[in-house]
Amino acid sequence: MIDLSIAMKAFCFPVFLLTFLILPHPVLAKQAGQAVISTPSQGQVVQGSIVVMGTVSASEFSSYELSFAYEDDPTGTWFVIASGSQPVFEGGLGSWDTTTLTDGDYSLRLRVFSLDGTDQEVMVTGLRVRNYTAVPTTTFTPTSTAIVQFAPPTAQLIAPAPATATPSLPTPTAFPPNPASLQESAIPGAFGRGAALALLLFLAFGLLLQLRRE
Repeated sequence: MIDLSIAMKAFCFPVFLLTFLILPHPVLAKQAGQAVISTPSQGQVVQGSIVVMGTVSASEFSSYELSFAYEDDPTGTWFVIASGSQPVFEGGLGSWDTTTLTDGDYSLRLRVFSLDGTDQEVMVTGLRVRNYTAVPTTTFTPTSTAIVQFAPPTAQLIAPAPATATPSLPTPTAFPPNPASLQESAIPGAFGRGAALALLLFLAFGLLLQLRRE
């Protein structure tokens, strides 16, 4: 016969080993030191009263402190929102009433203190408190595409070319009639008169020679 005690031991050992492999991770996570702010996140717009969510734990956990400060405060002054002496795992760390603040940019700080005097710190910056001013929204504006339109051709009046001046020659002026000139019809008469005059001169010259000889 099979010993029942041996069988039970053989059955329980794998169950115990499986349980050991599964369960230790959450326990170890809780023992590890953590300082986490889950919400709000960096750059988020904050309005009204909000619950700050996160996790605080340590191997020798003592307490935690949640505080806020003005983003551009040069003095580095922090104002406590809430504190606690018990670890928190993904739960509310404190309530932050932003209605008592002026609109602007703020930071949150979470500090976890241990019994040995050490502490861990985490910050969330750029939180935009907007209770009394409009929250800017980003709108998508489609890029317009330029459409080229060609205008129909328009009639153009072309001025005529200026006329080129043609040089004009002066009109010849008629000379007055020459009193010594003869008309064509008077030429035969003038010739006859000339011939008769020449004949008379010749006769007179011959007569003069004859008289000298005598």
